[in-house]
Amino acid sequence: MGSIWTVARHTISESIRNKVALSFIFMLGVLLVGLPFASKGDNTVSGAVQAFLSYSVTAVSALLSLLSIFLAKSISDDLSGKQILTLMTKPIARWKYVVGRWFGIVCIDTALLSVAGLMIYGFTMYLASRPAQDEIDAERLKGQILCARHASNFKIPDFAAEAEAKYQENVELGKYSGLAEHDEEKAKNEIQAQMIGRWRAVWPRESRLFEFEDVRCDRSPESMIHLRYVHHVAGFPPDEIVKYTWIFGDPEKGTALYPAPRRDYIDRIHTVSVPADCVAPDNTLQVVFENLNPYVQFGEVQYDNTVVFQKDDAVQVYFQVGTFGGNLTRTLSLVLCKLAFLAAIGVAFATVFSFPVACLGAFSVLLLATTKEFLLDSVSWIPEKGSLGLAQFLLNNIVRGIYFIIPNFDKFNSLDLLVDGRNVTLMWVLLTIGSLVLIKTTILLIAGCLMFMRREVDEVSL
Repeated sequence: MGSIWTVARHTISESIRNKVALSFIFMLGVLLVGLPFASKGDNTVSGAVQAFLSYSVTAVSALLSLLSIFLAKSISDDLSGKQILTLMTKPIARWKYVVGRWFGIVCIDTALLSVAGLMIYGFTMYLASRPAQDEIDAERLKGQILCARHASNFKIPDFAAEAEAKYQENVELGKYSGLAEHDEEKAKNEIQAQMIGRWRAVWPRESRLFEFEDVRCDRSPESMIHLRYVHHVAGFPPDEIVKYTWIFGDPEKGTALYPAPRRDYIDRIHTVSVPADCVAPDNTLQVVFENLNPYVQFGEVQYDNTVVFQKDDAVQVYFQVGTFGGNLTRTLSLVLCKLAFLAAIGVAFATVFSFPVACLGAFSVLLLATTKEFLLDSVSWIPEKGSLGLAQFLLNNIVRGIYFIIPNFDKFNSLDLLVDGRNVTLMWVLLTIGSLVLIKTTILLIAGCLMFMRREVDEVSL
């Protein structure tokens, strides 16, 4: 371990001496100091905070990714300048030299990422201290951004018994007698799916009960929970604004009852906030949706619009489970895992190739790791049949092969959750450390060590 730390310290001092790390520190400083004053968002304080978080974390991740690759140049410099011959006579095992170089790069990344994280947190608090535009802006900032919230989906009713009864009725009516093949289980599933589809559609003047379980929040009236929903509307008014009421709480379980009349645009995501004492002691929440215009008593027209909640996450309840600081820390931990992988890529390439070639290879891996969805979309248009069917088969298998080796960085990107105030779980971080660092990064380092142990250190790298 002493030899590895010696090489790591040499890498750190060398990066400072060569001004590589200093140049990136300067760029990070300029970006993080300038972004708070350039981030406007939607001209609200909450919008400015979200814009700053999005831009700052993205910029830090991009710059440190480049730095992780560029710092691998130290290995190429040692080989081309013959300094490696001096190091090998210490003696230092070759695998310790490779691991030490990688560890030094990771130490630099960790230090810079920690400083950047503190600056991001500080400037976020600075932006949040500005006067809010209104009460809605202040509540959105406190309850939906500067926190860590967990989302719970509603429980879909069990229509198995009704589907069974309907199936038996169809059998008695002889609806399946003329079919050559008949799958009883499939028929029941189709009937149940139709019932669920009808349940998702709330007709005019009807109501629908949404039940949530495991809502483990602070149930005091001072705490807030947030219902987030999106719907599709048929027969909407000319102004595309629908009126209805959400009713929170279950008095039979001793909770408070909160009606929330709403005026919402169609096909958009909406949020309504209510005190958390509408949650029952058994951590369940009952929410009733009434498709009835609550403003009819004030002379408004009742339109016969049908509201449809199509997806399982069309209605979600959000409640706070952590702090913004913890969420930011876990987000940056995921970034550090990606940086450790990129450092291993750069080191592995640099043990074999000259820096320009190693740099090109590392950037290619970075590009592939961040563009999986684009690559999949680019080949999905090819028809499966006909003369292009073989091309699609080959391309799909090539893409699958690439991402069997190269990780998909989108799986480790929690920026959207951070900006939206949703919880970045510790389990996600631990699984990322296990898969991306302990497995894939270790494999890369082993490959780099094996290649470096087999090469002549005084030969010219290509």
